[in-house]
Amino acid sequence: MLHRIINTKESTIYVWHITETAAELATLLTPFKHLAIKDMDHTMALKLWHNTHFLSTRILMFRYAGLTSAILKNEYGQPTSFEKKISITHSNHYTAIIVSKNFSVAIDLEKIDNRILRVAHKFVHEREMFFQEAENAIYTTLIWSAKETLYKLFSANEVIFKEELRIQPFEYDREGCFIGDIFKHPKILGVKIHYLTFDNYVLTFCEQE
Repeated sequence: MLHRIINTKESTIYVWHITETAAELATLLTPFKHLAIKDMDHTMALKLWHNTHFLSTRILMFRYAGLTSAILKNEYGQPTSFEKKISITHSNHYTAIIVSKNFSVAIDLEKIDNRILRVAHKFVHEREMFFQEAENAIYTTLIWSAKETLYKLFSANEVIFKEELRIQPFEYDREGCFIGDIFKHPKILGVKIHYLTFDNYVLTFCEQE
């Protein structure tokens, strides 16, 4: 079911809470099936037609965001559209998209889970250890999500998350924004990353002119 719609000055975010079966989602998407699986081979189309993440993001794209052309993939495997700038994300029982007419956009969704602490050393730089131990899970998840968002914005195959994507210190609240930097040519510094938390998930997104 549609969980929420967030309107910013430059974009719109749609969040879906997957409470339906794949069959129920497929029924909702049926009027747009020709767009959802256009140019796919039969095996891939059949597989995706039973994938709740795929189905719910396409419902958001075609039913709610109003796109009228098929979603393509660029050279980095990221979704693109002729009509608007888009980005897609999913995690467990939630999916989300962001669309904008003029701005480059990126979005990421992550479930807060203490297991992320086991791999934090792989992507959290020592300068990003600006939080208390009791806040480890939420801050670490936000840092990971923010770096995923920066990665999508940058659109590159090879980025060293720990060294080339950095998050500047911030004070956590249920929603807000902080700054991220991309230290890879061409550098993109001072990227404003917005975030919100809900139902033990974090959602990060950015809009870049």
